[in-house]
Amino acid sequence: MKEFFSVEEIAKLLKISHSGVLYHIKTGRLKATRVGKIYIISKEDFGDFLKHHRETKKKVKKSAQTKLKFD
Repeated sequence: MKEFFSVEEIAKLLKISHSGVLYHIKTGRLKATRVGKIYIISKEDFGDFLKHHRETKKKVKKSAQTKLKFD
């Protein structure tokens, strides 16, 4: 049996706002299924989002580092 989360539950888990979760859904970063007027997120899709989000953060940190040269 699949386990599902609401937008509010995801927001609490990620410590972001309700609209922040909706932003990730609308940009396609977080897969969700619309049921009537609400979205539900499967446990698997939430796990995929977390995995991808962590990988993206690591890449940004590495690319943000610059080497300074002092002549």
